[in-house]
Parts: sequence; structure tokens; C-alpha cells
Amino acid sequence: MLPDQLSLRPSLPADFIGRINRLRLTTTDTPWPFATDNRAAIADHFERRRDGNPAFFDGQVFVLRQLSREPDAITGTFSLERFSAFLYWRDGVSSDSTILDGFATAVVRSAEGHVLAGRAAGDTLNAGRVYLPGGFIDARDRRPDGTIDIDASVARELAEETGLAVADLARMPGYIVARHGRHCCFAIEYRSPLTAAALLDRVRSSFAATADGELTELLAIASADDLARHDVLDHARFLVSHVLGDTL
Repeated sequence: MLPDQLSLRPSLPADFIGRINRLRLTTTDTPWPFATDNRAAIADHFERRRDGNPAFFDGQVFVLRQLSREPDAITGTFSLERFSAFLYWRDGVSSDSTILDGFATAVVRSAEGHVLAGRAAGDTLNAGRVYLPGGFIDARDRRPDGTIDIDASVARELAEETGLAVADLARMPGYIVARHGRHCCFAIEYRSPLTAAALLDRVRSSFAATADGELTELLAIASADDLARHDVLDHARFLVSHVLGDTL
């Protein structure tokens, strides 16, 4: 059984960010009480939200139920839930402090070290805002033994949103874990041999043919001024500011 409260040890505070050599991410079939207790309200809320955005689909996504830092790794436990329940929680209709929004992110850096980002399309959850390629961890990322393949999740999201293949990039060792507010990002950093301008041209040239339409604009973030200029999601701003400052 999982604990009643999200397990966050003192070594992993609410605004934690660090480079980690190992992740141990697994799954549980233990029901999320919040989703069970609010089933009717969740259904009503989802119908109202879908009226405003017919693209919303009530599939299954993993939510982060437990998180802690061990001597040799950061560990986490996810459960597979309906998107409608996550959306109800995310919109703050009813609070629940027992989970986090845990997701996969690709930190792609150009030869100069600039970070690839994109603006979310109007029919997405973060419409109009800037974030890094990535998204929900879903059932495709669960191995037969119940563990999460975060590398596969990151690679899939990157390819779907930008058309970039991780085989064309240099993977940096380990992982970046960033917990900011209700969000916990499990990121992998990649380096491209291309300059920022060439990398953006490369992505834009294949954008229409290979990307899934979740992004409407690609940009390279080079500095704190760039972060201030754009409407960047808070957790992405937190991550990028540390990456650019090499303070991990």
C-alpha cells in the first residue's frame, strides 16, 4: 500500500533540481482515492472542459503518487488514471496534496548551449505558453515488470513534437529531476552539433511532416532575457534557468 501522503523526504524539497545518475520509477495498481471519491464531479467537469476544447480525449495517463530520494537514486511510483481525473485535479476544482504531475521532458541544447522550446497549440492543455518538448508518461512507457522506461517516453515525446530523433543527438549522462510546485519533471539532456539557428531550421523543415501539431512555434532560449520575454510555463522556467546557469 502507498502512504496517505506523497512521500517527500527532506533531501528532496519542493523546489529541488539536480542531476541524478539513476531513476527507479515504478507503477502501482492501488486506486487514487481522489479519483474514486470525486467520480461524478470529475465527469461533469470534463464535459464542461471538452465543450470548450473538443480535442480533449479522456485517455489514461500516469500520475506521480510517491517520490523520494534514496542514497543512490530518486524513486517514484505512478498510477494509471483517467485524463479527466488529472484535469479536475490540475484545474484546482478540488485539492489533493497526495500526488504530483510527473512527466517526461527533453532538454535539447544547441552547439552554443541554447535550449530548444516550443509554444503550445491552441487546442492543447497549455495553449499559447512556451515549454520544453515532453509530456505525459503513459501506458506505452510501462515495461512488463511494471517499471517506467523514461528514456523511451522522452524519445517518443521529442519525436512526436519536433520530429527530432534521439539517435541524431548526444545524450548527456544521467537525468535531471526538477520538482517545482505541483510539477515534477524527469528530464534527459541532449546536445546537438548544430548551432541554434541550424537546429531550428532543421526542426522547422520537418515540422509539418513529422510533428503532431502540439507546437505552433519553435524557439531557442539563450538567456534569462529570453525567459523573461516569453510566456514560459513556471516549471519550464525553473528548469531552463538552472540549465543555462549550469547550477545543477
